[in-house]
Amino acid sequence: MTECPQCGKSSIATIFWGYPGNMGWYLQAIKDKEIVAGGCLIGNNDPKWECNDCLCRWGTREEDVDE
Repeated sequence: MTECPQCGKSSIATIFWGYPGNMGWYLQAIKDKEIVAGGCLIGNNDPKWECNDCLCRWGTREEDVDE
């Protein structure tokens, strides 16, 4: 995703759903605005991205697939 559908800006973060295994990486990625915390409760229609400027959330989170 390259731009927000609401404001058109390009500062987009992936929404991280679930509990992070590596807290150091997680906190640094939040600080760098690469991800935002989505929470530990994961549903069927969770959004995938959030705009760092207007906080619009959109898209659909993909399920992790075990191989």
